[in-house]
Amino acid sequence: MRTADGAEFEFSIAELAGDVRERKLAECVLLSEHRAQFGRSPTANFGRMPDGWVKSTGNNAALVTAGRRARGYQDPHASRPADHRPALDLGRAPTARDWAELPWSSWSSRLVSEPMVGVYRIRRPAGARLVYIGQGQIHARLTAHAAKSRREGHRQRAVFSQALESSWAGLPGCSPTQLLEIECDLIASHALTTGSAPEAQFLG
Repeated sequence: MRTADGAEFEFSIAELAGDVRERKLAECVLLSEHRAQFGRSPTANFGRMPDGWVKSTGNNAALVTAGRRARGYQDPHASRPADHRPALDLGRAPTARDWAELPWSSWSSRLVSEPMVGVYRIRRPAGARLVYIGQGQIHARLTAHAAKSRREGHRQRAVFSQALESSWAGLPGCSPTQLLEIECDLIASHALTTGSAPEAQFLG
């Protein structure tokens, strides 16, 4: 943006006394409130580039070995991926069937069987708060969470070793960036309506 348009920038900071989980939660809330106010995400959040630019690849040994590391560049035909509509919901419970006006499935203790991309939520049976909110290939993600119950020392093991049930919303038309936006809005909605993030969120 500075190269193309001569843009200038300024910043503001807020010191937080909490741990990394609280900082990540605060970031989610601020991003979601920005999206709700302006109808879009900040220009460069969620890995987006401004119009006219292609982003750099990652920078790790595997990419270097494969010869696939590349620096970003200007391309007049490149456009910033579209934002998903804001999904911040302060009027419904996080366990509600119509939470954030998404097409949630019924709660189930079984894994979704068919391939599906979207968002999901996990809770204890009939719980009022959520244990986790996520996005991606739903079957694969829920399977990965279940596997954490068998991993000694994993920070989420205690939570995922318990009886749990899940609900999901298939969103086949969403890009990976849009799924991240929706996930962020759902985490913020949970925090602002219940006073906390889902129990296992940001534990890694």
